[in-house]
Amino acid sequence: MIKAIEGVVTKKDPAFVVLKTISGVSYGIFISLFCSAKLNKGEKTELNTTQIIREDANLLYGFLDASEQKMFEMLIKLNGIGASTAMAICSSLSPNAFSNAIISGNADTFKSVPGIGPKTARRIIAELSDAKLISDESVEDYQNEALLALEALGFKREKIVKILPDCKSANTSELVKEALKKLA
Repeated sequence: MIKAIEGVVTKKDPAFVVLKTISGVSYGIFISLFCSAKLNKGEKTELNTTQIIREDANLLYGFLDASEQKMFEMLIKLNGIGASTAMAICSSLSPNAFSNAIISGNADTFKSVPGIGPKTARRIIAELSDAKLISDESVEDYQNEALLALEALGFKREKIVKILPDCKSANTSELVKEALKKLA
């Protein structure tokens, strides 16, 4: 399994890049539009990769951002979501926007992605809402602790994740108090 490739960008298209390694081997790697915007031809870079081996192809998908790679890998595990659809989502939504859409159940965010209809958007939300996305690196520890504390008090996760982004507190106890006022 190829986990990362370091090399010089010799060819760059909006969603594809060719990296030539120091040993002279060139790798074709599919990338998101966010990743593409950060790369320049002739520049040395390292991409974390996800390798997908199929009967008819051996494909590499590259990421500069680990959270974008995690998002891609979660999506390709879903039934009916292939690598190209997952990469379209990665090109349209930042990891933060993706997490927020899952947590809040906002299907319109996914419907804005080319190739995603209402049925697929609802399926993505339904399948990933069970995942503990709130424990992602993009969420501070105190927010995760507050979420767990409020769940322990008997509040529904859906209600909690809808009000937590509106809270301004920067530590666990204050955030729990603020959230309790809004939940009441």
